[in-house]
Formats: sequence, C-alpha cells, structure tokens
Amino acid sequence: MEYLRLLRPYNWIKNFLVFIPLFFAKQLFIPGKLSSVFLSFMLFCLVASFVYIVNDLVDVEQDRQHSKKQHRPIASGKVSPRQASMLLAVVGVLIVTTLSYFSHTVIMLMAVYLILNILYSLYLKHIAILDILLIAGFYLLRVLVGGAVAQVPISHWLTLSTIFLALFLITGKRKAEMAQTVKRKVLDLYTPEVLNAILIISVTLVIVSFSLYTVLVLATTVAVYSIFFILLAILRYLLLISTTDKVEYPEKALFSDWWIFLATLGWLICMYIVLYR
Repeated sequence: MEYLRLLRPYNWIKNFLVFIPLFFAKQLFIPGKLSSVFLSFMLFCLVASFVYIVNDLVDVEQDRQHSKKQHRPIASGKVSPRQASMLLAVVGVLIVTTLSYFSHTVIMLMAVYLILNILYSLYLKHIAILDILLIAGFYLLRVLVGGAVAQVPISHWLTLSTIFLALFLITGKRKAEMAQTVKRKVLDLYTPEVLNAILIISVTLVIVSFSLYTVLVLATTVAVYSIFFILLAILRYLLLISTTDKVEYPEKALFSDWWIFLATLGWLICMYIVLYR
C-alpha cells in the first residue's frame, strides 16, 4: 500500500489530457488510435510516478516538516530511501520498455518532459515565475504527446486554453500553499499581490481563448453555451482558493468538490454532443 502511495496514483488524473486531441478531432472511437493514446496515458503515469519518487527522495527532509507531506511514505519512514530507489529502478525499466512502442517524435517529447521534470525537482522549482510556467508546459506536453500518438492536428486555440488553464490551476495551488506554516522556498519570492495578478490574468485568458475556440473553430450554436460550465468550475475554484485548502492539490479538488465535478461532467457531455452528435 505504501509503495502505491509513493507512486501517487491520484495525480494521474492530469494524464487524461493526452485524450484531448483525439476527443476534439472526433476520432475518440477509432480502436487503433484509442488504444495507442491509452498506452501513452499509461506511459505518462509511469513517468509521473518516476518523477514523484525522485522528488520525494530529494525533498525528504523538507517534507518531514510539512503538516501534510510528513505523512508521505519516505518522509514518514514507512518506505526507506533504498526501497524507494529500488522501486524507482523498476519504474524506469517499465518506462524504457513502454517507450519502444512509440515513434521518435513521442520519445523526444517524453524525454523533454522527463528531463525538465527532473531539473524542476532538483533546481528549477526554486525560481519564481519559471516554476509555474514550467508546470503549465508539462500540462501542454501531455496534450502534444496525445496529438502525436493519435496523429491528429491540435487547434492553436486549444493549445492556448491548455496553457492558460494550467497556469490558473498551479497559481491557485501556490496561493493555497502560502497559508502553510512550512512551505516551499520559492514562495518566499512571491507576494499575495503577484499571485492574485497572475490568477486574474490567467483566468481571463482561459475564458477568452476557449470562448474564441467555440466561436471560431467549433462554430455551432450549442458550443458557445459550454462556457457556462467553464465559468462555474473556474469561479468555484476561485472561491475555494479563498476559503479552503482543497486547491493545494487541484487533482483532488475535482472529486472533493461537487460543483467542480458536476461542471466538468456537464462540459464533457456538452462537448460530446457538439462533436459527436
């Protein structure tokens, strides 16, 4: 059980972004493409878990002083650094094996993702602004890999929406982390005013870019109304940022807050009707 917790499966939800290009290309039910994208989803899960283990090994002393992170397997002592390193090696072998099924383009994108994540864990996460932009880039790389695997084009508007949404989510996470007694060092370089400004900029750009996508690309009378689901999820998330600590882990907020969950589900149903009716 502790080994499974070390892999952080609850964070794998971000990897569903690889299905976005296939979904919006109206090719979700093509068996060959769907199975290939699903395999890329599993690959991202392995790579993400690899990075999480590296991160926990690097930050073990800092995690032991954190009110929540002290319960992580390595920080709590339930999994030793040696055991974690052995699991890391196993995951590494699985990654290399899985990569052999993909094209050179996908392998290159995954290499960039893995290298940047390791650099982030070791150093880049301590550089203000760059830290949140890099994470937004990680979200985008998932979408790019999904498009490369499915061999479908990705709309520029969809690309922009992904970047701005990721920036919004991670800035909200940073805001929640500011309230912690023991927090990551990079937060000493931020101020509440700066984070609020980034939140306002990113949420505005998400709404504008996706609205333009529905009007200019989808161009249906139904698609434009999906913005109501986007607004509900985003405004609810903003409320949670100010009133709770749920957004410290955005992936959990999707399932722990009914309004965000229902808004996301409603948006998916609306998009399915627009694209596949």
